[in-house]
Formats: sequence, structure tokens, C-alpha cells
Amino acid sequence: MFSAYRGNALLKDRAQGHAAGVYLVDKPAGITSLDVVRRLKKLVSSVRMGHTGTLDPLATGVLAVCVGEATKLVPYMRLEPKKYQGNLQLGLVTDSWDITGKVVESNDAPFFSGERLEQAFGELEGLQYLEPPVFSAIKHKGRPLYTYARKGVFVDTPPRETFIEEFRLLMREGDLLAFELTCGRGTYVRAIVHEMGKRLGCGACLRSLRRIQCGRFKIEDALSLEELEAFIETRRQDEVLLPPADVLDHLDAYEVEGQSERKVSHGGPLRDADVGCGDTLRGRLGERFRIMIGGELAAVAEARSDSQGVFLQPVRVLLCAA
Repeated sequence: MFSAYRGNALLKDRAQGHAAGVYLVDKPAGITSLDVVRRLKKLVSSVRMGHTGTLDPLATGVLAVCVGEATKLVPYMRLEPKKYQGNLQLGLVTDSWDITGKVVESNDAPFFSGERLEQAFGELEGLQYLEPPVFSAIKHKGRPLYTYARKGVFVDTPPRETFIEEFRLLMREGDLLAFELTCGRGTYVRAIVHEMGKRLGCGACLRSLRRIQCGRFKIEDALSLEELEAFIETRRQDEVLLPPADVLDHLDAYEVEGQSERKVSHGGPLRDADVGCGDTLRGRLGERFRIMIGGELAAVAEARSDSQGVFLQPVRVLLCAA
């Protein structure tokens, strides 16, 4: 089946007992996303790993950890929308804009009617330009903002474009407001909460946050870090590892075989004789597709055209030629 790929990177991973794919972890509070990767790397140090989207130490929830060849696939994954549930506290402002920071302002939160609160949440939906947190990884002169903030130096940074699909109040209990948020990539929930506090006039900070969805990845499919570590330690990781082909199942697939397999390995164009695409892709130029060999993901390709017609050009090859 893989005769053209004796050096197949996926097979090498399997020979070591570590297939490529994605683990879904329910990140616990109190550690960073990188700490999650480091803990898993201790169990499989010979395999590359990386996560798809940072969660603050305060936050919990779904975190996708890519393993082996799947680390190449992050740019092609469906990672939006992002959905969160959390709590914000009215009347409290901290330097980090969440409950873990140093308190810089404390106010008595006035009574707000349900109608006023719902209005405030609704006003933050759509395209917004929000001031980023000073304790963040945004770079200024090559250094993250948090390196300046930790020294008491606060850099004036321009507002960042943020798209908020939905921001709604779930419940109020005293000064705590429970909310649900659906947004795009690169959104700082702390910044949204901080802006809410400014608009209400009493200040606010993020109290807790849980990511329940990151594109195709959902919290109900995630394992606790301890559960995942147990699967890996007992060599049962394949039971909980999402294979690359499934991770990119939002892309249509073409199966290749025979001599066309070698074309894929060298990143050569795949034409009608290779995949039987004919002119069906002419209206889909620029779209990306999965190239499959023996039911496994071999490459991600893009539909292009030249004087000879339409073809699929591999833009990321996972399988390595011998």
C-alpha cells in the first residue's frame, strides 16, 4: 500500500508507537498551554508536539495538541469560531484585567437592570477595536508586552480589530455576571470584559473562563490532562488520537495510487489522470483539498490552473519519499 514510501514519516511514528494526529485536552486552570505540551512531551519525548491556540493560565477548556506530522497542519485546520463561557466581576479592575492580577481599582457596582446589561453585552457584538491587555504576548520591539508590564513599564499599543459574533448574559449573581461568548481568533476575552467595565462606568475584570469550542474541536470530546497521560502511559493513545484525515475533514478528498503516489511525495502537480478531477475544480480555484493514499492523509493541495488545465498542487506534504 505504501510501497513508494519506505521512509514514510507517519509509519515511522507508528513504528515507535506514536501515530500522528491531534489530542484534545481539557486544560486545567493554573498552568499554561505550553505546560500541557511539556507534560505530554515527557511521555513521548521523541515526537514533535505543539498546541493550536493559547489559553491563559486562569482559563480551562478545550486545547488541541498536535502530534508528529500533524504539527504541519495547523494553518489548514478549522479553528473558528471560538466559544467561551465565563464569569466577570463588576466593580473590580486589576492590572492584568483578570482576577489573578493586582487590584488597581475597586468600586461599588451600581444596580443595573437586566435590560441595561443585555444592552451593554449587545453593544460589544460585531466588529470592535479594543485595547489589548498589557499582560499579553503581543510583541513590541520584538518583546512580549508582559515583559514590559512586569517591570512596571506600560507600552501604549493601538487598539486591535476584534470580531465578536455573539456576547450574551447568562445569569447575574450579585456582582458576578455569567456570560457566553462566540468570537474569532486572536480575541482577548479579558479585553472585552475590561471594555464592558469601562462602558458601565464601574470597571470589571474576568473572574473565570472556559473554552468550550475551538472550530471543529469541542469540549465534550476532550479528555482531562490526567486521563490523556494515562492513555499514553499505557500505550493506548491511538484510542484517543484524532487522525490527520479527520482533523481536516472539512476539506474534500481525492484518493491517489500507483505512480501518482510518488508525485505527491515530491510535491508534483496532480492532474486529471492522477485524481480524475477533470474540469470540476475550475470553479473552485484557490480552494484546498485532502490528498489521500490508502485512506490516510498524504498531503494538502490547492486547486490551480495553467495552460494545460486545472490541477491540484500539493502545498503541504506529510508523507516522505524513500
